[in-house]
Amino acid sequence: MNDSRDEHIRSAPGSDPTKVRHQRALTSASGTVWVVMSALLLIVTSVPLIAIIALRPGPVRPVAIITAALMIAFTCIVFIARFAAPRGPRRLRIMAAAMIGSAVVGVLGLLLCLVIERT
Repeated sequence: MNDSRDEHIRSAPGSDPTKVRHQRALTSASGTVWVVMSALLLIVTSVPLIAIIALRPGPVRPVAIITAALMIAFTCIVFIARFAAPRGPRRLRIMAAAMIGSAVVGVLGLLLCLVIERT
């Protein structure tokens, strides 16, 4: 069966459009999706972090504050890259890396808060 993907693969050897590095979100998109998803991630993780900061005294509070600060910093990197970096794959990769960094910091920070509260 011949479809347009088969022709594209044949016409450009070594450029498989199904590979992650060839996806539109990392090659030619405007970057808006990274900004929106980073903002949503920050909002979702802010709810438990703010609750921990406001309601839990003790050793868990500094961890929550540091986690929130790092997540805000990563989200700022996404916004700065979107509006300051030249358009292209490099900008999109910076934005993707910053969002992934924010997600990792958020998950690890919340897990660490949970571990501290359990002990």
